[in-house]
Amino acid sequence: MRLVRNLQRKRKLEQQKKLAKGVAIGTLVGSVLGSAAGILLAPDSGKNTRKKIQDGAVDLKHNVEKNVEGAKSNLENTLKNRKEGIREVVGKIRSLRKTACEDAAACADTIEEEIAIESEEKSE
Repeated sequence: MRLVRNLQRKRKLEQQKKLAKGVAIGTLVGSVLGSAAGILLAPDSGKNTRKKIQDGAVDLKHNVEKNVEGAKSNLENTLKNRKEGIREVVGKIRSLRKTACEDAAACADTIEEEIAIESEEKSE
């Protein structure tokens, strides 16, 4: 049951990431095309138009760099969180294994004691 919920959460997260990526790309493409159309269709001299295009390209470069840095940061945070989660799970598994081994050892001791008592009772 838990595994199914985890798989469903994973699929939902992947779909959300896919949607976010599509929205980001659409926004970027739309802004570039809108800026280019506005610059090229505005009545202005060639020199001013070229300057506007150059400024737009510089702004686009800065926006792309900012988005790449944001994506890197998000990826690093996601990996860090997953790494911590894995560490927690491994710690829990080790704890359970240790508890199980201790329980098994205690059971073995109890069984040995019961066998010894039964042996003594039979010998009397």
